[in-house]
Amino acid sequence: MAASNIKTRILVISDTHGKKPLETGSDEATNPPTQAYRYPLPKADIAIHCGDLTLGSNVEEFEATFSMIRALDAPLKLVIAGNHDLALDRAFWEDHALHGFQAKYLTGKKRELYMKRPDQVAAIIEAAKQDGVRYLEEGTHEVELQNGARLRVYASPMTPEFGGWAFQYPYGQHDYDMPIGGVDIAITHGPPKGVMDECRSGDDAGCPQLFSAVAKARPKIHCFGHIHEAWGAELVTWRSPLDMPMNIHFNNAVDWGQSRVLHNLNRLVPGEWDSEEEAEKKMERRRKMYEEKCAPLDISSGGPSPLRFGEQTLFLNAAIMDIHYHPTNVPWLIDVDLPVSGASE
Repeated sequence: MAASNIKTRILVISDTHGKKPLETGSDEATNPPTQAYRYPLPKADIAIHCGDLTLGSNVEEFEATFSMIRALDAPLKLVIAGNHDLALDRAFWEDHALHGFQAKYLTGKKRELYMKRPDQVAAIIEAAKQDGVRYLEEGTHEVELQNGARLRVYASPMTPEFGGWAFQYPYGQHDYDMPIGGVDIAITHGPPKGVMDECRSGDDAGCPQLFSAVAKARPKIHCFGHIHEAWGAELVTWRSPLDMPMNIHFNNAVDWGQSRVLHNLNRLVPGEWDSEEEAEKKMERRRKMYEEKCAPLDISSGGPSPLRFGEQTLFLNAAIMDIHYHPTNVPWLIDVDLPVSGASE
């Protein structure tokens, strides 16, 4: 009997903000390496970028980011926008040109060039298709993979309103239409409420509606970025659907006794109260990830921590930049089982 699943490797990054990986041979990439985000990034079946492709939405930043993504050693690259990618939110861009704080400066030739930028960026994205890059609008998408697997993803660039950026909505007023039981991977720019969404201020910046949608859909993986300081991985075990309340939130939907943090910055960066031994362990974990250029996790059926699909979700905050916009965080490399293309479910 043929196998119904195929082990698939996925590279996940987010929030690169126009910054390319370090070139091999540069001073910062010498031994020991000072960051994991270095050429060449690990080979995978799929590469995912969870948005904030740019910092200022300049054409040069889009060109740099898409040239980097095109060069990744993966047959398929899936990309969404983030709040910094203003030119990809055409309605926002045009409104900003007409009514934003810069509107009075955008006259004549300046306005003409400004209004052309979404088309320039669209051309960059169109050209990237020839290298397997697929830009995803909000919604559900199904793709066939070169390794014979089928992947269903839900994508959304939307985040709660903060600071007047693109792809935003008033807090609590967005419907994440994620199919229940029909999604392998959710790719969003922002985090769900309560899951790797804590800002340095101590506030949770995630969206409760997104959490509710994920709790109902229960994808194998939910990857995102947006909150740079909350990089990490958590394996969440859901409560039984029979025990789920009508008003779902992170306090009542998760079986916390069966859930665990796999990685976060606290486990990689020595703290003030760490013993010498504990500080060395943290630095050694970080050194190993820097050398491997990734944080690897195997949740396939043959791995050390097989995921129970429908009962568990692996959450990943994949932001590469830290809070100072230095690329000190680590890409994720995930092994997961995906259904064979054409297999009945």
